[in-house]
Order: sequence, then C-alpha cells, then structure tokens
Amino acid sequence: MSCEGRQCRPRPWLRAAAAVVLAGLCALAWADDDVRRPRAAVYDFTDSGDWPGRLVGRRAADAVHAELAEAAPWELVDRGLVLRLCESEGLQPPFGVGYLQMLGERSRSPLAVTGLVRTCTVNERRGVAQVTVLAELIETIGGSSLASVRGVASARRKPGEVAAIGQVVDRALGEAAGDIVRSLTRFDPTQAPVVTVLPDGRVVIDGPEEPALRPGDVLLLYRGENGSAVGAVRVESVSLTVVHARPLTGYEPQAGDRGVLVAR
Repeated sequence: MSCEGRQCRPRPWLRAAAAVVLAGLCALAWADDDVRRPRAAVYDFTDSGDWPGRLVGRRAADAVHAELAEAAPWELVDRGLVLRLCESEGLQPPFGVGYLQMLGERSRSPLAVTGLVRTCTVNERRGVAQVTVLAELIETIGGSSLASVRGVASARRKPGEVAAIGQVVDRALGEAAGDIVRSLTRFDPTQAPVVTVLPDGRVVIDGPEEPALRPGDVLLLYRGENGSAVGAVRVESVSLTVVHARPLTGYEPQAGDRGVLVAR
C-alpha cells in the first residue's frame, strides 16, 4: 500500500494484530518469572479497651503478622521497623488513610493491614478469653480499602495447666488471626500482563487459564524494571483468558504493566 500524498494510518486490523502480538510478548516475558510477592506492612490494631493496659491491639497485629508470614502471600515489612516508623511520627491507631499512605511510602509497602479488636472478654478466674477482631486490607497508593474481614475465637486454660491469662488471650488472638489471614488470602498466587487500555477506560489483561481470575478480583499493577507499584484495577468480566478491568486507583494503566492478584 502506498502512502504518497497522504498521512498513512494503521488500519484497525493492524492495531488488533499488534495487540495480539503484544499480549504474546508480555506472556512470554513473565512466563518464567516467579509470581511477584507484593510488600505489605501490618500496623497495630485499635484496642477495644475491654482489657486495658495489655496492648491487645499490638498483640493482635503481631498474631496477624505471624499468620501472614506462615501463609507467605506477601513480603512483610519487619514489625520492629513498622513500630519504629510509627513512633518516629508519633502515630497510634486508629490510623487515617493519609498516614497509612505516608507510612506505606516510607516502608515501600503498597499494602497495609490494620483493624480493630472489637471485643476482648476475659475471665481470669476461669481462665477463659473471647475475642472478636476486625481487619482491613488497604492499598496505600490511593488509599482504597480492598477487603474487610473478621476473626472470632475463644481459648481457655487446659485442665491442670498453669498459664497466665495473657497466654490464653494470645491463643485466642492467634486463632482469630488465622481466620483473618485465611479470608484475606483465599486465592492462589496469580499474575497477568496488561495488553492495552480501551477508549472507554477498560483495561484488557491477558489472564491465565488456571488459576482463573474472577469478577471483583483486585490486582496491583507494577511497572518498569524495578517493578514499582503504580496502581490497582478491579476485574469486571472474564471471557476465557481475556480479562476486562477498571482502574481503581493510582496512575493510568499501560500496556506491559504487570498485574498481581492481591484481593478476592
């Protein structure tokens, strides 16, 4: 085809073919890589005040951190570093979104986990503790909440056991934290490349066959050689391995961005 005397524009079928080729190249680029483990920080939970002076909110956060480390869905910021960052800024729970964004930037963690110990009922004489813990997963790029979950548990001294009531409370918090982490991480590690962005704003993603993405899933987007988190998208629809998503927060998605599943 000659373009003499006029501007030469790619035809629609050429643009479509280019998108398909780009999708294939993206898939090849990520095929041999391990799935990226997003970085997350667990912040102290707000204390209910039912058992004052015992740092129940901090103990709950420690329990959630330990369960997340066991499940290994994310790279976790050291709890000691998190506590030092909060202390240096004079911050205590509950944390406002803006503070979580600032702390996320300083700790290079696009995910934050925090929440509330709603109840902590303790019967020291009987050696019984009951707890209800609420947790929230927040992306710190734009400050959106990605998931809210709850853990409820109880624990008691075993017959003949000599244990301080604090140990019993920690057992209950550990069980509640296990429930929370199972709810937060009820998906297999999945990554997929962005192919293109449509004129209506929808993001086209070359999704994997298995494990499949689902409507409602949230993916963090990473860009560049250093893999900086630049935003998040929420899946709207899935047809075979073609995924349509909408930007949730952060910078505008680009072809070649790498999406990593973080919430379902």
